[in-house]
Order: sequence, then C-alpha cells, then structure tokens
Amino acid sequence: MNRIPKVLPYLALNVKTKKLSGPGAKARKKLAIAKEINIVSKLIILSKINYFYCQSMNKMKKILFISALLFSLSSIAQSINDFCGTEVPENYFNIMDEKRDIIEKYEREYYQLKKNRTSTAITNVPVKIHIVTQGNGMTSISDSDVIAEIEESNSFLVNSFLEMTICDNINYIADNNLYEFDTSDQGQLYSYHEPNILNIYFVESITSGGNGICGYTYLPGNNSQYYDVIVMDNQCTTNASGDTLLHEFGHHWNLIHTHGVENGTLTDELVNGSNCSTAGDRLCDTPADPQLSGSNVSNVSCAYTGTDTDAQGQPFDPDTSNIMSYSPQSCTNSLTDGQLARMYAGFHTFKSYYECPSFNVDFTSVKDQDCDDNMSVDFTDTSIGAVSWQWDIDGDDVIDYTIQNPSHTYIPGDYDVTLTITNSSSSSITKVFPNYISYDSSIYETTKVFVIIKVVNGVDQNTWEFTDSSGTIIDSGGPYSSSGEYTHELDVVQSECYTFTIYDTQGDGLSNNNNLAGAAGQEWYELKVDDGILIHTNTDFGSEESTQISTHYLSLSDLDINNFSVYPNPSEYLLTIKTNGSNIPEKYSIIDINGRIVLDKIVYSESDLSISVGSLESGLYFLNIIAEGKGKEETIKFIVK
Repeated sequence: MNRIPKVLPYLALNVKTKKLSGPGAKARKKLAIAKEINIVSKLIILSKINYFYCQSMNKMKKILFISALLFSLSSIAQSINDFCGTEVPENYFNIMDEKRDIIEKYEREYYQLKKNRTSTAITNVPVKIHIVTQGNGMTSISDSDVIAEIEESNSFLVNSFLEMTICDNINYIADNNLYEFDTSDQGQLYSYHEPNILNIYFVESITSGGNGICGYTYLPGNNSQYYDVIVMDNQCTTNASGDTLLHEFGHHWNLIHTHGVENGTLTDELVNGSNCSTAGDRLCDTPADPQLSGSNVSNVSCAYTGTDTDAQGQPFDPDTSNIMSYSPQSCTNSLTDGQLARMYAGFHTFKSYYECPSFNVDFTSVKDQDCDDNMSVDFTDTSIGAVSWQWDIDGDDVIDYTIQNPSHTYIPGDYDVTLTITNSSSSSITKVFPNYISYDSSIYETTKVFVIIKVVNGVDQNTWEFTDSSGTIIDSGGPYSSSGEYTHELDVVQSECYTFTIYDTQGDGLSNNNNLAGAAGQEWYELKVDDGILIHTNTDFGSEESTQISTHYLSLSDLDINNFSVYPNPSEYLLTIKTNGSNIPEKYSIIDINGRIVLDKIVYSESDLSISVGSLESGLYFLNIIAEGKGKEETIKFIVK
C-alpha cells in the first residue's frame, strides 16, 4: 500500500507525456504505445485491486471496476495525440530556396553514392550528451540507456552514410528545476552548451506552453541561438528504444513531418503526387499523409483505417511505417531514400562544421593541376588529438597513406577523401569529404579560347593575362573603367599549354563572388572554348587566380599503339577503334578511373568499332581491346569531354 501514492503520480505523468514526436526504429524491438499504455493500465489496475482488497470489496465489484477502468484508459489512449515540439520556422522555405542548388547537389551525390559507392566509410558526427539529474544526482535514465538509444538511431543513420559519435564524457547537470524541464527555462539549460557540436539533453519531462512533449530540435533556418540542440524526455527515450531521438534527428537534418508543416490540419499534398515537391513533406517518395495517429492506424495490423480524402476527393493511402509520421510506434520502422538523401544533404549543407573539441578530423590541401592532366595535391592534417592517420584519398575503400601529411597525384575525375584518426586511447573517428577532389580534363581540342568577364561594382580593379608555356603574354585585358560584360576572343595553337591569370587590386576578387554567372548584380568571369564548353568560372579568389588550358590533345601520333588506335581523342559523342591493318578485335571493355567496367562488348563486325560515349561522364577512361586469336591485348587511354 505504501507504494501506491508513489506509483500512480509517476504513471499518470507517463501517460500524459505520451504525446510522441514520432515513431520507431526497429518495430520488433519496441513496445507499441498501446502496449505501453496497457502496461501502465495493468499497474494501475493492480494497485487499485490491492486497494479494493484492503476495502474488502466483493469479486463482482472488482471486475466491474476493472472493466470500467480499462474502458476509460482505452478512451484516453485514443484521445492522446502524438506531439512533436519541433516547429517549422517562418523563413524555412526561403532558406530552402536559397540553398536549393547545394541541397540538390548533395541529394544527387547521395543517390550516386548509393548506386556506385566504392567506399564504405561513414562520417562520424560528434554529439555532446548532457543528462540532467535531480539535485541529489538521481535520474531515471542511465548511460547505457543513452548509448543504446544512439546505437539504435545509428542503425538507420548509417543508410545516410552518417553516424553519431559521443564526444568525450557525458556531462551531468544536477538541477531540480531543469530535471522537470519547461521550455521557458531554455536559457538556463543551454548555458551548458558546447559550441560547434550537436548538444543533446536528456531531461525527466518536457513541458511547453502547458503541453507535455517527447522531444524537439531546430530545423535549418531557425534564428534561435540554440540552433545545435535536441532535448529529449527520458521516458520517451527509454520506452521508444531509439524512435523519438531518430525522429528529432531527422528534423535536425532537414526533414519535416510526412503530413507537412501543420499539426492538426489535413495535409495539402494530393494523393496522386502531382504536388509532392511543394506540399506535405516536399518529398515525392513519401505518399500523402492525412496526419496519422492512434485513431486512424490499427495498433495491431498497422493498417490505415481513416476515411479522409484529399482536395480532389481521393482517399489517402499513407505509409504507416514511416518514422517521420505520427503513426503508432509499433508500426514505424522505415525511412525512404528521399528522406535519407535529404538528411545527407542537410548535414553537408548546414551541419558539416560539427567538431569535437578534443578529438576531431580535419585537413587542408594545396592543389596544382598541370597541362598533362595531372593534379598534385598536398594534404596537411589539422586534426585534433590524432596520433595515427589512415587516408583513403580516392574513395575506393583502400587505405592509401598512413602518414600525417601525404601528397598524391590524381587524374581527371571525382574523388571522395576519407580520413580516419586514432587518439592515444585507441579511439577512432572518421570523416568523409564527398567529392573533395573534382576536376575535369584541362585538355581541349580547340583553336580559340573566350574570356567573358562581367564587372558591376569593382571597376578599375581587375586585369588579366593569357600566357603560353614559355611565360610569353599572348593577350591581356582590363582594367575595366565601367560596368558591363566584356568578351575577348583569343587564338590558340595545338600542342601548347596556356595559363589564364586574373588579378584584383583590392584583394577581394569579384564582388558577390558566388559563381552565379549571369545573375543580375553579380560580377563573374568564364573561360570557354570554341564549341561553347565551359572551362572555368571564378571562385572566391582574393588577389589573383590562375587556370591552365592545354591544347595538347591526344592524337594518333601520341598513342604508342601498334595494332589498334582510337579517334577522336578526346571524344564527346563517338569514339572509333582503328585496326591499323590488324583484323578486328574479338571484344573490348571500357573501364573508368575507379576500375569499374562501364561497357563490355563482343565485336561481330566493323560497325561494332564505333562506340557511343555521349552518356559517359567527363573524365579519363581506359579501353581494353582483346584479340585472343592472335594473342593481342592492348589498353588505350582516352578522354570523354
């Protein structure tokens, strides 16, 4: 009997705060909300039974009371709405529009990684854990609970090529007021923040405006000084086994609810998906969600039981398993590729600056590209706490260097660079820098080079020179005394290496230097060849910037080939194998710079010697030709423009 007054208030609070921010990671490992409420119900019932035993109530009265109590709790369970404290800021969609190009770039990169990934490296995202306790140090959550929550979330996040890593020791905050946390006390709680890292706080309960919530964070675009934070309710953490944190982590990395921006209103997304990119969660591989809950999704079968229709009268067919929905926890266990891509892009666009102050991966580099289509890169490690290093400098999952500051020579292509460091305690952390090395061939088959420069604000600041391999100035331009767009046509010869250098007397490059060539009010320059192919556009160069242009393209005479040769080389659309007096080969393969076979062809006739390469990405390739009958096998290097 003495335990009843202690149990009941706690359980009542637990039920009240089951306004879950979403769902779950592996459903088979979780208790459904309904099951959790049943457990609560059973405990309450047992307590009440004990009470009625003490009052000597008869058996029938007890049964009637229990039935009434179960019905009451069932009604409560049905009325409880999952609730997430994360709000979509007013400027969110403006920020998304401003960052659209870079977000879409990283989303495309995600799909490319997923399709052709050669490296299995995962970026470790450092997080700082804070556990708020009572003044006496007591708390309902343990270190192991937090670690299990992190691990459960990581089992999903790994599919976005990301994973959370706890930075240093867990920070304990003994404070009775913050233990049962109200968002009006944010300033006090966040005084424990560490900068430039995701701070995750675990508190006993969260109240906001009188409502209990399970967790919240801040989406990109929020102007709050508390931008890098997630706050979690302890009960939602331990009962959800990874769901609520993962849900909030989705928000933190740029996901909104599958039902859209507003809670409590019918989604504006149409069932046919025609407005999927501008309504709902703005993702097209998540079906329209009318706002799922325990009232329209079966806890048993997870089937949608609602009857709502969209603006066109079409019945909804939502995904009840999606973690970013308000579907019951027993049902949620999935994220779509679109969501994973958006999370990957969200991290690299908005959160890649996260670092652990005592243990962090970072480096700088100096790049030098020559006219022979080689780029030498000198890497300088700037990591913190490292005593050993492992470099995968080309994204092939092979460790290339174990020294601190390696140098490497690249051929044209796109390369991830991955650095793993280990500290004196034998702990390791990895960071992947996607497409860190990305460059096209500097060899162009052209007779002219065009310099196009637009000046708006920085008049009389910019000059340029165009020199050959001996350093002789072939042409020059500027300074420009008035605003406008200027085009210069430069004649070039074959088998020469040219250097274009632009100077800025103020040391600030071109104003508003953001590569938005052609945008009103922007200053920029471009280099193009005579077929319109863009060679280079400006970067944030400061006082000067140089670009090399080679007209020493590969010709038949450049290829030391006896039996076979190819032309034209470089090629844009069609590559032809020339037999040089030999019989036609039996087969050939095209291999990219990562060693992947992108084309494997058996030769039946001379028509098979013309190869369409227009669908290949620009860069260097190898053509492996086999004539087994005569014991001939040759490999020819060629370039796709």
